[in-house]
Amino acid sequence: METSRTGFWLSFPVYAAVAALCIAPLLILLVYSFFQVSFVAILKEPTLKNYVRIAGSDTYRWLILKAFGSGLGIAAITAVIGYPVAWFIAKRVKVMKSAMLTLLLVPLYTGDLVRIFAWRMLLGAEGVLNTFLMWTGVIREPIGALLFSSLATHIVLTYNYLPFMVLGLWLAFEALDDRLLEAASDLGAGTLSAFRRVTLPLTVPGLIAGGMMVFVMVAGDYLTPQLVGGASGVTIISAINDLFGTAFDWPLGSAIAWTMLAILMLLFAAAAITVSRSTLGKALAGGEA
Repeated sequence: METSRTGFWLSFPVYAAVAALCIAPLLILLVYSFFQVSFVAILKEPTLKNYVRIAGSDTYRWLILKAFGSGLGIAAITAVIGYPVAWFIAKRVKVMKSAMLTLLLVPLYTGDLVRIFAWRMLLGAEGVLNTFLMWTGVIREPIGALLFSSLATHIVLTYNYLPFMVLGLWLAFEALDDRLLEAASDLGAGTLSAFRRVTLPLTVPGLIAGGMMVFVMVAGDYLTPQLVGGASGVTIISAINDLFGTAFDWPLGSAIAWTMLAILMLLFAAAAITVSRSTLGKALAGGEA
């Protein structure tokens, strides 16, 4: 009893810091989401009008769907690209594995603005790609659609968040026991069958973990769409930023933020249930694989 009490008081500063820095701001945001704005004053009378307004607004519904759609799309693209990359690093690289993982993470050591403006130099009308294509004679005039377009946004988002997907998958491949593949081969399974019945199910938790990281970061990224997306660069996050800034409508901004957060929590819960029911999840929990 004395030991547990000592442990509680030793860990109390950690719990207090988490409560003060993470939970309290969210609760304040939740409380504000039920208030209203009248001119420049906030009316602190609880109401659901902000949530009703969000549900009835085509613009906000479209921006929220756009944010989650972009998150799902980029997560899918990074999964397709990252899956063979993670497999190669985990299962085929023996000597330079640490160096390859470091190279994979090098772009993350720079700031978001540095990476985004580097892509603007590559995709711009007078950028590296257009200059090269014109020099080789492939095109006669610069392709204007390369920059300030939805295509540019998806290219830069994929580049920025691909390392997170690869890391999630790499951990799953590292945990994959090669003897299971050998056993599948001994039992007559071909390469495709072994992949479908052994490799893929056991790496699903990595796909989900990497996918959720990419999904959340893409859904919350408004810098990239604004700087390379042109007219398509308006996001729900930039709308929240405007509501908290020039519009001074903190309650509506809080309601949109909590709507996004509620949807994310539901997706996280669904992902956690999927992982816990997977073969690897049961194995990690000590259950029957």
